[in-house]
Amino acid sequence: MDWHTLAPYLVPLLVAAIVLRRVMRVQKPRTIRVERLWIFPALLLAATMLSLEREKFPGIWILALFLASAGLGAAIGWFRVHTLEFSLDAESGAVSARATRLGALLIFGLIALRYGAELALKKLGLNAGANLVHASDAMLIFSTSMFVARGVHTWIRARALLDVNRLSVARSASGLEERGG
Repeated sequence: MDWHTLAPYLVPLLVAAIVLRRVMRVQKPRTIRVERLWIFPALLLAATMLSLEREKFPGIWILALFLASAGLGAAIGWFRVHTLEFSLDAESGAVSARATRLGALLIFGLIALRYGAELALKKLGLNAGANLVHASDAMLIFSTSMFVARGVHTWIRARALLDVNRLSVARSASGLEERGG
């Protein structure tokens, strides 16, 4: 076996090793900046729209593929947030989230599915040349909708924690005023 045959599989194996390493170790919680959650999905959505704008309007089957990609990406992005453990620091009011092993396995599964599909196309000898642009557009739509849904759902869950904290602080402040005043 030479390097040209092995090279296409080295990057996926490296990515898989990194993802598996992340799965096995305990993740540190990351602070969620609720006011900035919209920035990355908005930039990604703009880039996707600009990319798709250059293409002519697709046929009905390609449009159905795009819609299915958007729906599946949104569903996985929404589900991905369910694999995060959210916590609230009552003192600072900061919300943090920590990835779970299920979330890392989900990402690993998506990567494996992508490279498995590529390998199947090569082994079966299918010609994807004519549909390569549509396939890459579908993957772009999938990933964009996944990140947008993840951002929206993270915002919803973080806001709920912040609202509960705000109510708790307000109740304790009003209880102190009644006792002290």
